[in-house]
Amino acid sequence: MTKKLSLVLILALILGMSAQAFAAPVEIDYWSVFTGADGATMQGMVDSFNNSQNEVFVNHTPMTADDLYQKIPLAVQTGSGVPDVAIVHIERIPMFVKQEMIYPVDFLMENGIEEENYIPSAWERTDIEEEHYGVPLDVHGFVTYYNKDMFDKYDLNSFVEDGYLTFDEIPALGDKARENGYEGKIFGLTWFRAQMLSYYAQLNGKLTEDGTNPSFNNDDMKKVYQTIKDLHDSGYTTLKGDDPLQLFHSGDLLVWPEGIWMKEGVRLAGINYGMLASACFSPDVCANWMSSHNFVQFADEERTEEEDIAVAKFINFMGENSLTWAVNGGQVPAHVSINDVEEFGDLHQAFLADPERGDELAIYYYLYWGIFDTAFSRNGWEPIYGTMSIEEALNQAEQEVLDGIKALE
Repeated sequence: MTKKLSLVLILALILGMSAQAFAAPVEIDYWSVFTGADGATMQGMVDSFNNSQNEVFVNHTPMTADDLYQKIPLAVQTGSGVPDVAIVHIERIPMFVKQEMIYPVDFLMENGIEEENYIPSAWERTDIEEEHYGVPLDVHGFVTYYNKDMFDKYDLNSFVEDGYLTFDEIPALGDKARENGYEGKIFGLTWFRAQMLSYYAQLNGKLTEDGTNPSFNNDDMKKVYQTIKDLHDSGYTTLKGDDPLQLFHSGDLLVWPEGIWMKEGVRLAGINYGMLASACFSPDVCANWMSSHNFVQFADEERTEEEDIAVAKFINFMGENSLTWAVNGGQVPAHVSINDVEEFGDLHQAFLADPERGDELAIYYYLYWGIFDTAFSRNGWEPIYGTMSIEEALNQAEQEVLDGIKALE
């Protein structure tokens, strides 16, 4: 009888262990704004996580940012199809908080997510009303590419040897290049919003003074416009109708302001390039427009504690293994452990993670960012090209923001 009882107990133990070993993993749904090349890189990272363990399985759904921002409100409102975790741009988080669409990450922080593991400038931007709402995957921003072979050929390296290029140096650089036989363009006008906000951050950097009403229509912003317009009118920038990307890839543009995420295309084009901070009024005030992709959890009363724990495990893995995001995605991982990896230190964009240069990272915070972005970008470079005045462009943008805010009330 004792032997039979022992056999039953052993069999039950074996069956219990087998059931545990073959228990289905917790499945979580993850939405991201990564499509194209960065989408493939992200899917590879998700696959690595899924293959690294058998407790959690992540279903990754990539989509354009516009699609995600349109789908999320309906999903939250209906309580149907809300992802367990999603990637959003950091500028969008304040409005999600105001609309009560997003949860604080308190529970995630109780399960292994630690503030000290992340770049402070990215982490602190989602501290809102004494709660914390985002976990940064990266910081990514606007920088200055230059053609190293052309700089060697035309003896221009003295202009960038300190790691900065000032607006005062651009005409001198252009003049010297032309004196030495260069016939192409000097300085690119590219993504209007990011380029101009990089420069504005060096003087003021405030989009609002009271948290609501716009304050960017000021003398500092006008100085940014006028500085770039003077370079344009003096023949040192690309012109309306030019394609700066193609000009840089073909060796017909010396200096190309663009995002760090564009570096893979430059490499594939065979350009021997260098990367600097944004062009600046002076090195001591240099700033780069930056953004950050953040993991967030949208409101969902049906989400279980088990799923939340799985999300925390997934986010931790992504941070600790984000070197791939730097190498293949061209980003700067927000998880500070990557700073100590030698391979990351060799990348062009690594200077953006230097703690001593943290003040150069300009991440804007404005509740009505989406309205501002549309309004500010609407006229783009037209004031620089001279088709409208600087004052007219800023007045229009300011009024559009005010009208947009009023429409939400």
